[in-house]
Amino acid sequence: MSIRTLFLLLATLLLAACASAPKPTGTGIRTEQPMAVTRDESYAKTESFVDAEAVLAARSVGLPRVRIADGAVGEGITPEQAALVANRAARDTCVQLARRYRIDPESPDLDIEIVVTAIAPTSSGAAGASALLGVFVPGPFRLPAGLGGFAADGAVRADLADVAVLRWAEGAGAITEDAKVSRIGDAYQLAGDFADDLAKALNDPSGAQGDTRVPLEASEREAGQARCWARFGRASVAGRGASILLPLSPESIDAGAPAEGATPLKAG
Repeated sequence: MSIRTLFLLLATLLLAACASAPKPTGTGIRTEQPMAVTRDESYAKTESFVDAEAVLAARSVGLPRVRIADGAVGEGITPEQAALVANRAARDTCVQLARRYRIDPESPDLDIEIVVTAIAPTSSGAAGASALLGVFVPGPFRLPAGLGGFAADGAVRADLADVAVLRWAEGAGAITEDAKVSRIGDAYQLAGDFADDLAKALNDPSGAQGDTRVPLEASEREAGQARCWARFGRASVAGRGASILLPLSPESIDAGAPAEGATPLKAG
């Protein structure tokens, strides 16, 4: 068998190699709204509801509130690591929404709640081996073993009524998530993907067939993003750049929420 054939076989196996979507181990957000299944695969499951008219009528959003449900944290993950994952989900949601909504911590049109329902651990050893082998194997490479996952619910409310709900779970992929030497390496990356989908539901509630929110003026966007970073902190720009090439852990590039801010806590 030629080397080229071996690489093609390896690529095929890696594309199919994804961890199963983690089953929520903590209680998420309950809603009476009709949820539609938008993704149902072994590695990714999503249900959502969006009242596009109500969302488009809003002009401001509050700083997202985030908590970690009881029993959601996988084995070997510390409370500090779990808080870092939850904080990223909230921060990324906030920063993306700041481009099209005014961030109003006091009296927003829309209130956002995020509940993390599962943080499945990454095998640090497998991630380290993948990073080492990646030096010698061309293209994206990761051993299809020890992959982690993330699950969370997001609810957006106007006057206490749910106008958007997202129930989201995804397992890491050998191609889609980079190897990071940390128990939260995959969950941290997937928390950003969750934030992308939650923000998209608010920025583009009608989908391809309807209206998309117009971006705010630059000064308003910058003011909103500054409020997000003041509440949730900001990952090192240099560290995030270096992590593209190196298996840096999330803990080494992201200090999480400032000490004076409300740190994500486990639900009581």
